[in-house]
Amino acid sequence: MMKSQVEKSVFSEATSRSQILVDQITRRLLDQNDIARANSVAAEAIHKAGTASRAEIVSLLREAEIRSPNLYAVWMEEIPGGFDGQKAFNAPGTNSHGILNPYYVRKPDGSIDFNAVDEHYSQTWFTLPMERGTGILTEPYIDEGSGVEMVSFSYPVTFDGKKIGVTGIDTPLDWIVTLLGNSDVFGSNSISLLSEDMVWISHPDKKRLLQPYKDDGKAELSQAISSRKVRIIRGFHDGEQERVLVPFQIPGFSNVWTLVVDIPRAALDAPVKNNVIALMISGVLLMILSVLAVYFISGKLIKAPFRNLLDTVSDLTRGKYDNQVSGTQRGDEIGMVAQGLEGFRKTLQKSREAETRAAEARDQHEQLQKKTRQEEETKIRNINNVIRTMGEGLDNLARGDLSCQIDNPLPPEFEPLRLNFNQSVSQLAEALSAIAGAGRSISKGTAQLATEAETLAERTEQQAASLEETAAAVNEITESVSSSVQQISDAQKVGLQARGSASSSSDIMQQTQTAMLRIEESSRQIVAIVETIDVIAFQTNILALNAAVEAARAGDAGKGFAVVASEVRALSLRCAQAAKEIGTLVRTTTADIRTGSRRVTETGKALQDISSFIAQISDNLNQILTAAREQSATLTEINITVGNMDQVTQRNAAVAEHSRAASRRLAGETDKLTQLVSRFRLASTANLAEYRARNRA
Repeated sequence: MMKSQVEKSVFSEATSRSQILVDQITRRLLDQNDIARANSVAAEAIHKAGTASRAEIVSLLREAEIRSPNLYAVWMEEIPGGFDGQKAFNAPGTNSHGILNPYYVRKPDGSIDFNAVDEHYSQTWFTLPMERGTGILTEPYIDEGSGVEMVSFSYPVTFDGKKIGVTGIDTPLDWIVTLLGNSDVFGSNSISLLSEDMVWISHPDKKRLLQPYKDDGKAELSQAISSRKVRIIRGFHDGEQERVLVPFQIPGFSNVWTLVVDIPRAALDAPVKNNVIALMISGVLLMILSVLAVYFISGKLIKAPFRNLLDTVSDLTRGKYDNQVSGTQRGDEIGMVAQGLEGFRKTLQKSREAETRAAEARDQHEQLQKKTRQEEETKIRNINNVIRTMGEGLDNLARGDLSCQIDNPLPPEFEPLRLNFNQSVSQLAEALSAIAGAGRSISKGTAQLATEAETLAERTEQQAASLEETAAAVNEITESVSSSVQQISDAQKVGLQARGSASSSSDIMQQTQTAMLRIEESSRQIVAIVETIDVIAFQTNILALNAAVEAARAGDAGKGFAVVASEVRALSLRCAQAAKEIGTLVRTTTADIRTGSRRVTETGKALQDISSFIAQISDNLNQILTAAREQSATLTEINITVGNMDQVTQRNAAVAEHSRAASRRLAGETDKLTQLVSRFRLASTANLAEYRARNRA
C-alpha cells in the first residue's frame, strides 16, 4: 500500500511539475504568437483604412523585430499584385520580381539585417494559412542560414474577404532546451519534448534533435497524443526508469507536443524502502516494548496521538493541506507515521500550489486573450464608426451637398482623414462656386459675342456678294483683253514672217544680180576666148594653105602631107565657123544677161522697199502688243486681287458663320455647365438654378 501510495504521489507530483513546464512553454509560445497575430491585424487595419503603403509595411515589421529581441526573423510575403494590384519594382521591401517580400533577421551579434528575398509559394508556412484562412504553427525545423532549431508562426493577411499574402515570425527553440535542462523532476536528468509527428524537439542528447522517436512505448506515445491524456510507461529502459508522457495542445493551434519525463526507479523505491525499514524497526521495537508500553500506549501516549493522526488523515482526505501534522517531533512509530504523513501533506500541498500556479497562469493567459479581443473589438468599433461617419459624408457629397462637414471628431489615428475630407469638400465647393461665377461671365460674353457675330455675318455676306459681281466683271474684261493680245500677237507673228520673207527675197535678188554680173563677165571672157579661137583657126587655115602649097611643090612625096594639110584646113574652117556661131550666141546671151541684170536690180530695189514697209508695220505691231500685254497683266493682277478679296471675304463670311454657331454652342454648353453646377448645394452661394432661369429669360 505504501509503495502504491508513494508511486501515486510521485507520479502526481511529476505530472504537476511537468504541467508547470508545459505552461511555461505554451505561455512563451503564445507571447510570440501574439506578435505574429498583431502584425497581421495591423497590416489588415492599415490596408482597410486606405493608408497602406509598402514602406509602412516594412516599417511595421522592422518595429516588431526591434521590440522582440528573442525573435529570429519577421517577414511578410504577398501574392503577385496582392498588396496594391501591381508589381512595383525598386519599391521598399520588393524583390527583383516586383513581389513585396520583406525579411528582417537578427544576426548573431544582435544587429538586424534586412533583405527582400525571393518568393516561396510552395512552402507549408505559406500554403496552409492561405488555404485555411487562420494562423498556423509550423513543425520544428533547422534553419539553413543559422543552423538553429526553430518554428514559425504564420498568419494570412485578408482584405475585403480576399487573402493578399502571409505574414509571420521565425522564433528559435533553444530556450526550451535550456528550460528543460535546468528543470528537476525527482532527480530526472532526461526531460525531453516531442512533436506531433514523434520527432524530438528537445533532448539531452543533441544528436537526437529532430530525429524520429525510436524508443520503446511507441504505441503508448501514439495513444497519449491522440487522447491528449497523461500516460506512464512502466518498467522503461529495463526497469530502471518510469517514463511519464504529458501531451498538450498549443492553444489556438492544432499542434500537439508531448513532454517526456524519465523518472529514475530509485526515486520511487527509496521512499518506500526507507519507510519499510523504518516500519520494520519500529515494529520490532514495538514488539519488544509492547508489553511494557501497553499501559502507556493504551493511555495518553497512544490514543491522543493517533486521534490527531486520524484527524490529520481526515483533513487530508477532505483536501485540507494547510494544517501541519502533529507528532512529527516524536521519535517513536507515531512520530515516524506523523513524519510520513507530514511529507505526504507537503507533497499534496505542493501539488495544490502547482495546480494553483497553473490555474493562475491560465487565468492570466485568458485575461491577456480577453484584453487582446477587447482591444481588437475597440479597434473594429472605431473603424466601423469611421466608415459610418465617412459614409454619411460621402452620401451627402453624392447627393450634391457640398455644404456638408464632418463635425464629430474621429479617433486620433483617423482624425486626419476627417480634416482632409472637410478640406476637400470646402475646396470643391469653392471651385464650383468659381465655376458658377465663370459660367455667368461666359454666358454674358457669349450672348454679346453671338449678337456681334450675327451682325458681322450679315455684313460679310453682303460684301461677299458685291465682290463676287465685281470679280465676274473684271474677269470678263481680262478675258477680252487676253483675246486681243492673242490676236495682235498672231498678227505680229505674220508680219515678222512677211518681213523675214521680204528680207530673204531681197537677199536672193542681190545674190541673183551678183550671179548675173558674174555671168556677164564670164560671157565677155567667153567672147574673148572665141575671138582667140577664131584667130587661131584663121592662122591654122593660112598654115594649112602654106602646107598644101609646099606639098604640091613636093610632088608625089608630099601627097600624104597635102591630104593632112587639106584636113587641117577643113578643120580650121569648121573651127572658125563654130567660133563665129559661139560668138554670136554669146553676144546674144550677154545682151539678155544685161537686160535680166537690170530687171533683177529693179526687183531688188522693189523688195527692199517692201521689206522696209513690213518692218515699219512689225514695229507698230510690237508697240501695240507691248501695250496690250501691259494692259492684260494689269487686268490679270486686278482680277487676282479681286478674286483673293472675294475668297477672303467668303472665308470671313464662313468664319463669321462659324463664330455665330460656336457662340450658340458655347451658350448651350455654358447653360449645361450651369445646370450641372446647380445640382450641388453650396454654402453661402446663390441658387444656380434661379440664375440660369434668369439668364435664359
